[in-house]
Amino acid sequence: MKTKRPWFLSKLCFFSLIMGIMLFAIPVLAEDEGIVTGGVVNVRKEPGISSSVAAQVKKGQTLLVLEKEQDWVKVHLHTGVEGWIHSDLVKVILKKVTVVGARANIRRGPNTSYEKIGDVKAGQELLVLAEKSGWYKVELPNIEEAWIAGWLTKGITSTSTSLSGYVIINTDVLKVRKGSSTSYPEITKIGRNEKHTVLDFKDGWYKIKVNDDIEGWVSGDYVRFVAQGIVPDPSIPTESVEQLEIPDAQIPQAVVVTEDIVNIRQWGSDAAPVVDQVIKNDALTVLSNQGDWYQVRLLNGKFGWIANWLVEPLNGTIPSRGGTQEKDVLIVPIAEGKNLKVIDFGGRPKLVLEGWTKNQYMVKQGSNGKTLTLELQGFSTRNYKGKVERVGISEVKVYPQGNKSIVEIAFNFFFASSTKYNASSKETTIQLSTAKGKKLTGKVIVLDPGHASIQPGGWLDPGTVGRWLKLQEKDVNLGIVLKLRNMLEEAGAKVVLTHSGRTGLSLAQRAEVANNINADIFVSIHANANDTPGISGHSTYYLAPAGNATLSSQRYERQKLATLVQREMVATGGRKDGGIIEKNFAVLRETRMPSILVETAYLSDRTEEALLAQDWYRQKLAIGIFNGIVAYFE
Repeated sequence: MKTKRPWFLSKLCFFSLIMGIMLFAIPVLAEDEGIVTGGVVNVRKEPGISSSVAAQVKKGQTLLVLEKEQDWVKVHLHTGVEGWIHSDLVKVILKKVTVVGARANIRRGPNTSYEKIGDVKAGQELLVLAEKSGWYKVELPNIEEAWIAGWLTKGITSTSTSLSGYVIINTDVLKVRKGSSTSYPEITKIGRNEKHTVLDFKDGWYKIKVNDDIEGWVSGDYVRFVAQGIVPDPSIPTESVEQLEIPDAQIPQAVVVTEDIVNIRQWGSDAAPVVDQVIKNDALTVLSNQGDWYQVRLLNGKFGWIANWLVEPLNGTIPSRGGTQEKDVLIVPIAEGKNLKVIDFGGRPKLVLEGWTKNQYMVKQGSNGKTLTLELQGFSTRNYKGKVERVGISEVKVYPQGNKSIVEIAFNFFFASSTKYNASSKETTIQLSTAKGKKLTGKVIVLDPGHASIQPGGWLDPGTVGRWLKLQEKDVNLGIVLKLRNMLEEAGAKVVLTHSGRTGLSLAQRAEVANNINADIFVSIHANANDTPGISGHSTYYLAPAGNATLSSQRYERQKLATLVQREMVATGGRKDGGIIEKNFAVLRETRMPSILVETAYLSDRTEEALLAQDWYRQKLAIGIFNGIVAYFE
């Protein structure tokens, strides 16, 4: 029997249907973020495949989700563009978390019975796409299913948060604005590799402290954020993790960079934060791999990831760079169209003034031979303070003084300067060369590159051979000695080498070279080695035993030479200070003048072998030894 529906129920159903249609037609306002899942995805002006393209985004890029309408999502890019992406090409991010365990395992499913497929480190930020039984499905490059235990993470709940760290500028000139978008007016400009403390973060922009008087906002697209160390919470349970074990045969022991400038990232993804940069022909030690990425140890001690298509395996002795490489390491905007540039010129600094005519600046060298002051015409409010240790600049200061800008630069080596002005480009190059110190004029110095003695059969004693890059000590020693000789000769000294690549002299005969010409000092250059893991650094040896009347009478001079060379080598080389050591080496025992044996660094240490392979680092060691010799004769 058919039952008649009451009239009010029919009206209620009709009203509910109409409301449902209306609600479906009204865009839903969202407060979510999304991550692009397609390779290269079009952002369209309207929700439909026939609509024109407003922009493009790449896989892994995060976006702010504004609305959802049927199969389309409206998004906001950090460039300011808004548009629509098909919902199949973007995943909504439930939340963001950071890893708090020392290291945490990543698995194929949401419990420990699933296969381990990798690990992540403390402080790494992860995007959560799903949640199940206390586990999070997270976005990781080249991995479809990646799950992490929720108790190994800590939530990030705010899009505007105070951060502890600083930013390094990655573009030549960057505008600092009053607010967190390009619609705000410009306050000032800052330049490449400047470092500024972060005060806040919002919508892809960093609020920074430019100087004591100026705070402002810069776009996150043009900076690299460096966080202060994140300390894991010991109260949080941690899943057992092991070091990624990858057979050595599957990955190269070292790689050489094949592109001009390459980013090193926090983890293996183009979307990961940049931790540093390397340049073409730099050699890097490989620690592990994951997908298309190598984990490497950088020359400055940092760790990071590099894409394997930007490098090639390195076998045997590292090839020469093939010429001096130039790289901008600091750009400081002074005023509109006027900049100070510091360039890495084969391990030494070169300064360039952009925008001043020849009569608008003055260059003054300090009386101590290690400082430079630039007086630049034109009013500026620019204040900056920093350093560029890689090229030997211990401090650079920029500040206004009336209608001028003053630049003060302190170097960790003695130098002479010369200027060259280009009228067409309004550029002045300030070239630095080794100082012609009066104290070195006429001094006779014997330099001994360690090893390379001809052996029975005609082969040369290589000395220590590096464990990873197979670098031969004789090549390192000679490379440093040749650079040191050039500096000493520029400074007025007469330099004699015991050999220039091979020698039939015994150790005693090397010392006899110095004795026969009545040299003022004898310096033997070596690279160290030790079978004990973790041993590294610089050290300098001397000998002055009480039982030898000649040597003991020189004890003060020998100790002085060793102490000053060691001090300056540590200052420029930057590795652990191994101190001065008294030891009975033949070349020290047989010389009749103050003599030292310098152990520049350890070829048995993975990082130091990679450093000793670099032309710019050999230059730094040579500068340090040179500075020590200059100080000895003063």
